[in-house]
Amino acid sequence: MRTSVTGISSRSGFTLLELVVVLVILAGVAALVVPRLSALQDGETRMAARNIATLLRYLDERAVAGRKSYRLRIDLNEQQLTVLQLNGAGEEHLPDDPFLQRNPLGAGSARITELTTERLGTVTSGTVTIPYGVGGLSEPLVLHLGETGSGQYTVQALPINASVKVVEGHVEMIR
Repeated sequence: MRTSVTGISSRSGFTLLELVVVLVILAGVAALVVPRLSALQDGETRMAARNIATLLRYLDERAVAGRKSYRLRIDLNEQQLTVLQLNGAGEEHLPDDPFLQRNPLGAGSARITELTTERLGTVTSGTVTIPYGVGGLSEPLVLHLGETGSGQYTVQALPINASVKVVEGHVEMIR
């Protein structure tokens, strides 16, 4: 090994030990960060499920208390939920309530993977319209959110008692 006049080695670079130490530190940081990323996505799905449940409850209350008819349009391809109010002639228009104008899925990564009704069965793509008459929701509705292998949530709305439930996992019908 050559040394300069000052006694410092003239070779530059990293030793194998230095590289191993850096790799161990990076692996430790990755081990701490990666689980939190999946938990963050699971949190977005849980929040979207809760937001949808809140919208369904509120929509039912507005339909019954205000004696108005609404339609909930769910676009599974675009991941968009739109509430439309019907006027006396049956024409659709956006409701004047700002809460009913927002998309409960937000801009996050949460997705509705399928929905099930008695009338339509299970639907995984396309646009579905759910009627809310003056009596509220007319048939049971089950929405599944999340992807297989990650956090999944089920939202179920029942017309009999106007209950809306959110359950972790992929559940066909909540009893």
